[in-house]
Amino acid sequence: MTMWRSVLAGFLLVLAGALTVPSAAVAAPSSQVGYVVQTTDAPVPGNETLQPGATVGPGPDIDAPQQPAQGVNPETRKKLWLGGIALALFALVYWRNKKRWAKWKAGRKSG
Repeated sequence: MTMWRSVLAGFLLVLAGALTVPSAAVAAPSSQVGYVVQTTDAPVPGNETLQPGATVGPGPDIDAPQQPAQGVNPETRKKLWLGGIALALFALVYWRNKKRWAKWKAGRKSG
């Protein structure tokens, strides 16, 4: 019974690590910067100042279409492969050690 708990715990650890990588990529700051412009003498990007009565270009379109998801990042894919390989190696070592322990325990009982 404890074998399945350990395997499940390892699987959940890898799954949690895989799910946190994409969410961190989505939460990265955007390279697009928006500015709020008021009719004051506040500095504007480019070290220019607005003069009273000056006109400002239109702001970004609020209803602009969203960019579709571009698939899985290659770095994320690499991390998932490494996590899967690590999990497989962990399972193989765990299974080997369990067999050795069972053999040792059976030899100790009989002898």
